[in-house]
Amino acid sequence: MSEPIIRVDNVTKTFEMGGGFGKKETFQALRGISFDLHAGKTLALVGESGCGKSTVARLITKVHDVTSGDITFKGQSVGDIRSGAALRDYRSKVQMVFQDPFGSLNPAHTIGHHLARPVEIHNRVSGKVALLERQKELLELVELDVDCLKKFPHQLSGGQRQRINLARALGVGAEMILADEPTSMLDVSIRLGVLNLMQRMKSEMGIGFLYITHDLATAHYIAEETAVMYRGQIVEWGNTRDILTNPQHPYTKLLISAVPDPDLPFSEVVKESSQYSQDAESIRLLSGKLQPEINQVSGNHFVRNWESAA
Repeated sequence: MSEPIIRVDNVTKTFEMGGGFGKKETFQALRGISFDLHAGKTLALVGESGCGKSTVARLITKVHDVTSGDITFKGQSVGDIRSGAALRDYRSKVQMVFQDPFGSLNPAHTIGHHLARPVEIHNRVSGKVALLERQKELLELVELDVDCLKKFPHQLSGGQRQRINLARALGVGAEMILADEPTSMLDVSIRLGVLNLMQRMKSEMGIGFLYITHDLATAHYIAEETAVMYRGQIVEWGNTRDILTNPQHPYTKLLISAVPDPDLPFSEVVKESSQYSQDAESIRLLSGKLQPEINQVSGNHFVRNWESAA
């Protein structure tokens, strides 16, 4: 496999809380996170709310600095990217797409403005004619009509707005897109269209994705690799199919068991296991402990040894 565009290597992140007249406390949000992101591939970072998924994305985009460990972009430490020009260039290549497609767009401006502004800031074209052509090209890439340029965000559907956010990322030359729950606020009927667009961006444009989600179904659809995360550490990772068909870590099994089965109502699952709630809580307590030992299940399938949890 080719060298990764982004490498996250044993990263930890600790936040300080309180201060002033209160006692200062620390919270370790990430504990030894490692993974690689490749061109034209998707890694799904899966876990429940509060496990640290979005914190990982904020570290990659330099919203926060790492406490220890390192993040590299094409071999260069992201921590060394400090000057305005270098930071702007890095952020043009590593773009975020957020959960709320409406909140990401200014309701006072047209779609044309939203596509033009980032292109102009990053000096991707020069002249009004070239700018208009680039706007039309971006809309075509995300399968939207040119008429959208004159519209305002509220005049588009959620799926169309998310396509505009993807078009903005393309407009500044993104090579890696960090997609934070990009379909969770969309109607089920239009999620597939956005996921298919992301698939096409991978195969035709070679763009890599970090797909942050709690939804194993969409992770299965779009990601070649999956990393399951809980309480700041990745507990199981590898090929998506291997993880979903042969889960090893108790927390991974718990997540999979929570996926609705249309042939078996959830109430029936609970009846079959009278200890379901207690078992789930004990698994969370176990999975939240530091698990330093790693076992290799198969070629590209790894799991933390929960029996060695500290």
